[in-house]
Amino acid sequence: MVIFVGDEYIRNEEMEQISLTEKYISITGKGPKPSFGGSQEWFSSTQWKNVRGQGCGLIAAVDCALYISGVNDLNIQEYDSFVEQFLSERKLARLFLHEIKIRKYDNLILSLGILPIQISKYLNKRIRILGAKERFRWNGIHGHKNMYEKIKQMISKNIPVIWSLYSPASKIRLYVSLDGGKTFTNKQVFTNSHYVMITGILEDSNPESKHPRMLEISSWGQRFYIDYDEYLDYVGGSLLSKYCSNIMYLK
Repeated sequence: MVIFVGDEYIRNEEMEQISLTEKYISITGKGPKPSFGGSQEWFSSTQWKNVRGQGCGLIAAVDCALYISGVNDLNIQEYDSFVEQFLSERKLARLFLHEIKIRKYDNLILSLGILPIQISKYLNKRIRILGAKERFRWNGIHGHKNMYEKIKQMISKNIPVIWSLYSPASKIRLYVSLDGGKTFTNKQVFTNSHYVMITGILEDSNPESKHPRMLEISSWGQRFYIDYDEYLDYVGGSLLSKYCSNIMYLK
């Protein structure tokens, strides 16, 4: 879910940046300029088995597989084929993408979306082909202990990080920046129950900084930023949220 209302500008200086060493996934043919990663919103629900409605995990898995395979530039037709490949390989994915209307009068919908185990199996097949010994695992059983450090390790090794954002009672704020992370614009963009891809980290050592740890992410084919400390507040103390709102870690 995305909500847009108003503008607010927050200035952050003296940021240190940790980024992927290669260009992130760029897709042409779905707008006036190349995207920053894939977007579930490109696909109709009928043709693509509800990728549009519940396909954020699928998109994150495809983008990660493309990046670690060295495929950075595609057109939309080529990207479509990788989405279809995921659906063909992970047979139950179509079932998990399906939405079930529970109550007609208030449009209550049930859908699980893509599960972490489906993502890890898809990615591990790719890295076996590449000859890597490590395997992708869901970090949920560890909660948020050392999670930030694991994100830094992954990005430092040039591996994008799949990140699930989940809280039962709130939404997480997404920021944008027009100058590479020096100025963050708060357009009141919020989301929940959503997979994104972490592509970089901005750290501000200034003790007065409002945003000492900002994570650059790809979502809906665009670049956003999430304040990691705001994220911890968003998740709170719920054990379910700590498990579900977590990362795919390569070990």
